[in-house]
Amino acid sequence: MTKLTITASEELEKLVHTHIEALARQKEGLLRIGLPGGRSAKSLIKGMLGLDDACFKRIRLYLLDERRSGELNADTLLEAGLDRAMKDNRFAKTSLHIPSIGKPLLETENEQLDLVYLGVGEDEHVASLFPGSYPSQDKDQTALVEHSPKPPNERITFTYSGFLEHAHKAPIYLLFLGEGKREALNRLLGNMEKADSLPCSFFSQQDFFVTIITDLQEQRYEKNHHTVRRDRGPCPEETLPCL
Repeated sequence: MTKLTITASEELEKLVHTHIEALARQKEGLLRIGLPGGRSAKSLIKGMLGLDDACFKRIRLYLLDERRSGELNADTLLEAGLDRAMKDNRFAKTSLHIPSIGKPLLETENEQLDLVYLGVGEDEHVASLFPGSYPSQDKDQTALVEHSPKPPNERITFTYSGFLEHAHKAPIYLLFLGEGKREALNRLLGNMEKADSLPCSFFSQQDFFVTIITDLQEQRYEKNHHTVRRDRGPCPEETLPCL
């Protein structure tokens, strides 16, 4: 597990752009990308929109969780620029896959995600996999969450089984963006908890290729005229490895 610290959303946009360009050079055909909705989506979509048309039209997006009421995660993707791309015929509506009950997110057993981006919540959840959800008996790709600890009450999520079966070879980018995610990041870097209390740790514990992307800087304070570092995890800040 490696960690990369950014200082602005534009850096995340450039990283996404670079990831997909590299992937497009390495494989032929469709580029299947799993991503979240919400606040993290804007920079991800902006990074994709800067790709040339030939590359952009190869992308198939898989929303990894969706709300069943209120503002939908799919709407945040459209508002971030996908709607304009559809109107400009750069991106087809059928290229955005949204989880639904009783239907696999990826249509066949052989389909694999090539890249996965996941926003991590203050409570360390990813997609709609909240603390206490692991281990799960769900064998399907998607599952209905009926009592979400954060509103809305009902959500549909990609499952732990779905990640194991359809994303185990994909680079996983965990996004810790905003000061509210500092405790979650420190807990993950502390490497002291399992996925039952820390869902985002599932990926490193199951030997996925994980990179943390965060805008949180190490905290420092002065003590007896010496600089003391705080919130330092075991993983050094490194540049992203090649895909």
